Amino acid sequence: MDLLLFEKHCIIAFLLRIILVVYANFHDNYFNVPYTDIDYKVFTDAARHITEGDTPFKRHTYRYTPLLAFLLIPNIYIHKEFGKIFFSLIDIVVAIFIRRILTRQRWNDKIVNISVLLWLYNPLTIIISTRGNADTLAVVSVILTLDFLQRDQFLLAGLIHGFSIHFRLYPIIFSLAMFLSIKKYYRFIPNLNQFKFVSGCAFSLLSLTGFNYKLYGYQFLYESFLYHLTRTDVKHNFSVYFYMSYLSSEIESNMLKKILTLLPQIMLLISLSYKYSDKSDLPFALFTQAMVIVIYNSVMTSQYFFWFLSLLPVCLPNIKMSNSRSITLISAWILSQGIWLFFAYLLEFQGINTFSFIWISGLLFFTTNVKILMDLIRCYKVS
Repeated sequence: MDLLLFEKHCIIAFLLRIILVVYANFHDNYFNVPYTDIDYKVFTDAARHITEGDTPFKRHTYRYTPLLAFLLIPNIYIHKEFGKIFFSLIDIVVAIFIRRILTRQRWNDKIVNISVLLWLYNPLTIIISTRGNADTLAVVSVILTLDFLQRDQFLLAGLIHGFSIHFRLYPIIFSLAMFLSIKKYYRFIPNLNQFKFVSGCAFSLLSLTGFNYKLYGYQFLYESFLYHLTRTDVKHNFSVYFYMSYLSSEIESNMLKKILTLLPQIMLLISLSYKYSDKSDLPFALFTQAMVIVIYNSVMTSQYFFWFLSLLPVCLPNIKMSNSRSITLISAWILSQGIWLFFAYLLEFQGINTFSFIWISGLLFFTTNVKILMDLIRCYKVS
């Protein structure tokens, strides 16, 4: 895809997102199920509290870095949809970095085109951003970190990685894989480049955390970080652990249960970090780790799919899978998700007790995701 054609696709993809942002106002006013993500209203309220000289955490359920609330202050002074447009623009920036990474790897134009368009026109990613979800900011920082690592800009990569962890905790799972990919040969002693990466990460993470702690104290630490480490969400969600959490919501928290639910994730994340520790394997390492943290998480919502869908395009050229298998897996993923959504709709909007069916649907969705991950690993080939 030449640069001019790529720019046209970026404009079209951005305009498509703007149309959906405009449509969201109509949908929210006339349909029972709102289009706009409830979190977007939380972000906006938090930004409003800042403009009033107060803490963003005055808004109940605001559990993000204050930086996000500061970024969305234009929601108050310019227009309430500013954030959605900003997130949509970041989607286009992600596409630019995807294209740059793949072009640097000298893939042919056809493969680069498919990978970039997969991101630009993916219905799920379009909907997530235009609903007002801020995860695209975490996604772009992860992609930018990968770009800097591949260009041997280790200090800058560390600085961006530290920011991404501060902004959204989940990128911390990539740290070991990134660190190992910087090794020279198979030395166990950390080298200078690894030191640069770790130093940059520590500096930005501690600086941002310290700055926000000075502004908002312990409340910032708890709401932005500690809460997520102890979170137990009993509301229906895609997680395979949902029904267990729901049934045990009145029981005192059990440390053994937490260890047993975390252990599969930790073992898989470490294994993948070492299995794909070469620099050329890093995109696939991050992709598989993102899938693992989503599949095995104690809470799973649609916005979490953003985490691995953003990394799929940069490792797609190395996945040698037949078209028939690809279509089958995609269809199974959509169908199993649709079954879960059907029973969730009956529960939430029709008041029908479908908890058991949601649990069974969650098991089906979990099995489907694990099967997809296994097939992707089998079909991955280093060029």
